Amino acid sequence: MKVSDWKKLPGIMLFLMVFGGISWMVCYRISLSRIFETIDRYGFGFVFFFGLVATGGTALFMLFQALMVCFYKPVTRWNSDKPLPGCTVIVPAYNEGSAVADTLRSLLTSDYPADRLEIIAINDGSKDDTWSWIKLAVNESRGMIRGINLEKNGGKKAALYRGFHEAKHELVITIDSDSIVEKDTIANLVLPFADKKVGGAAGIVRVANMDQGFIPRMLDIFFVFSCDFMRCGQSTVGSVLCSPGAISAFRKSALLPHLDFWLNQTFFGIPSHIGEDRALTSLLLRNGHHVVLQKNACITTNVPTDYPQLCRTLIRWTRGDVREGLLMCRHFFSKFPRDFRTAAIQMNLLFQLAGLILPLLSIPSLGYFIIESPHCLPMIGAYTLSICWLWAMVPALLYAGKESPAKATLAFFVGIFNLVALSWICAYSWLTMRNSKWLTRDVKKSDNAQVAPSSPRIS
Repeated sequence: MKVSDWKKLPGIMLFLMVFGGISWMVCYRISLSRIFETIDRYGFGFVFFFGLVATGGTALFMLFQALMVCFYKPVTRWNSDKPLPGCTVIVPAYNEGSAVADTLRSLLTSDYPADRLEIIAINDGSKDDTWSWIKLAVNESRGMIRGINLEKNGGKKAALYRGFHEAKHELVITIDSDSIVEKDTIANLVLPFADKKVGGAAGIVRVANMDQGFIPRMLDIFFVFSCDFMRCGQSTVGSVLCSPGAISAFRKSALLPHLDFWLNQTFFGIPSHIGEDRALTSLLLRNGHHVVLQKNACITTNVPTDYPQLCRTLIRWTRGDVREGLLMCRHFFSKFPRDFRTAAIQMNLLFQLAGLILPLLSIPSLGYFIIESPHCLPMIGAYTLSICWLWAMVPALLYAGKESPAKATLAFFVGIFNLVALSWICAYSWLTMRNSKWLTRDVKKSDNAQVAPSSPRIS
């Protein structure tokens, strides 16, 4: 936040505490008034105790994470007498249409030295006119953009693999083809690499299409919480668990020895085509490199606007988190932590896996009470709702600092929406974790779709 924003914090906190506190107390009072009279009769005591343990553990982790956030600072200058290093930006695209041209044009406006910036746009066998839009952007770039056309779709991993090997610079940045890059993003994202321990850097992602309904606004709150809280805390000890595919930077020499393994990675015998960003980050962390966050490197990106598309996106993300979370645990829990950084990584892994595992327990438990003790359901609902709204205070406070207290109240309803409409996704992702389909890259047909202008052929 800016200095002026800190002056607003007392009012923001008071507003959120009153709004969230009253709501939580009402729900909790409903639960508390009936819990003791039913604890023996319906066996709700175990569920209540388990909820308290989970809540207490989460509170301790949140406190630890908040302390780490207090020590976070983005890198603001290149800590060297030498000029900024050469940088290659890779933009893989599949069935993206005109959006890829918008992304490439935004890169051309970057304030990075033109003689040290290489942009590679890769068409991954698109079935629409994506390649035509890439060619148009190449012709407009006066030699700054190089286009590569892959005749056959091999997936984002294969496109990035080609890009990493084509890149002529040591620092490589990957950008999603539906994202808009701010003018200073590239210059800020390379700054942490002055530290030789840093192998990867994550940028900040915000939603571009927030005017298209509740789901984009909900995801923007999720992105702010993920970046400004979770990744900020992880970055303090150089252990960001996932550098997002939308905007990430990597040290090429740190990745090249492991790229073949990454490209051909399997999970339970099935090729792993999804979660490529999380897998790249895991490779760096497992091999001793640091991964950090740069809050001053921001992009905006388009997100799903309807429920089915949202579910498909979250299923893909969650399957990648399950796979890489298990692999990371196998590596980092194989020995007792000998330094604070390893212990912090273990804490973050445990918290993340707990969030993935709890739905596996809560959904069967709910089914049990529906069948065996339906009288407990109102109390369980009130208790769950109170906990849900209580923990919505953290993202609400963060979003109030970014936007406004009025917009931050949406965080409480986002918590309810996640509980009611999205809690099944974790359980489903565990059951189908061997499925490695992308799910969200069908050819888009629209009456308002733009047609790429004709342009000279690029080989």
